[in-house]
Amino acid sequence: MSGPSLPPLPAPHTRIGVGGVLFRGGRVIVNRAVYRTRFTVPSGYVEPGESLEHAVVREFEEETGVTVRVGRLLLTRHKVVRPEESDVYFAYALEYVAGEPTAHPPEISEVREVPIEEALAAPWISELSRMSIRLAVRPADAWPRSPWKGGEAPGLATEVYHPGSE
Repeated sequence: MSGPSLPPLPAPHTRIGVGGVLFRGGRVIVNRAVYRTRFTVPSGYVEPGESLEHAVVREFEEETGVTVRVGRLLLTRHKVVRPEESDVYFAYALEYVAGEPTAHPPEISEVREVPIEEALAAPWISELSRMSIRLAVRPADAWPRSPWKGGEAPGLATEVYHPGSE
């Protein structure tokens, strides 16, 4: 039986990113990449064939020198960068395993351990990272609804690119 052929699917257009929130002694680890103006929780992109959990452990160690264990999922964010490109991000709570945080050039210019309360209000830390930190502070027994960027699904934030809105 033959039927109409389907057109080929377009090339993948979604990047998958991960980040992690690590608390140590009432402080949170943040870093600044050379190409960013604000600090973020350590983060990066998932490599082909890599799990989300492996990627966040790898990225954290590459950027800070700290080995971590992956805990609970804190939030997801989907961002339409432009009509043909999307970015999906997963943030996790992390547990400390070993190592002392240090910047790892050439990508990372600075690593800081910031008191949690200061980090929650710091405009020099990205909004998405502050949201991840805020969620990591909450008890693990509930996944709160996100008021950020209009996200109404539990733990989900979403942004859509609108040409000319920049």
